[in-house]
Amino acid sequence: MFDILHSIDSSSLEEQEQGFVRYHHYIACKNYDRTIMNKLSSFRNPKLWSESIQQQLEQDFKNKRVMLVEDEADIAMTFKIVLESDAGLKVDSFMDPFAALNNFKFSLYDLIIIDIALPKMNGIELYYRIKKLDDKVKVCFLTAGEMYYEEIRKKVVPKLDTNCFIRKPIANPDLIQQVKNILNSNSN
Repeated sequence: MFDILHSIDSSSLEEQEQGFVRYHHYIACKNYDRTIMNKLSSFRNPKLWSESIQQQLEQDFKNKRVMLVEDEADIAMTFKIVLESDAGLKVDSFMDPFAALNNFKFSLYDLIIIDIALPKMNGIELYYRIKKLDDKVKVCFLTAGEMYYEEIRKKVVPKLDTNCFIRKPIANPDLIQQVKNILNSNSN
């Protein structure tokens, strides 16, 4: 029996071992090559590339924080629910502009959404007060569909981008898309 074990040549064991390693290396490299090729083809395929970018944007979007100032409770609640549950944003909602101003903190919010027609202090005045505290924060106005927002924008807030008006009523998907566009824009 001892002779049988010695009859196995140590060089043949090494050859078997090397063959085993080569085989596994081939399998690993073959899968590695396939993985790399799939990644490269995703760069060549615009649809896959845009899906990848979209996923990254959505992930970035979920870390954003919004302050909503709307005096109508049903609208405030609806916007908050839609933006939190469907868009993944963190929304702090205020019905009183003074409460919103008192709770505003520098660099905390990525976007402030303000109704133009607020009691006690209108949305334009709140805008100017917030901008004094943080001139980099993005601000967007809510306006009733009948209001001519372009005229308001030119007269009252000429620096404000026209995309920063959300007209009420608005469908939930449109609200989400408009807020995403505003958050992804470079304007204040």
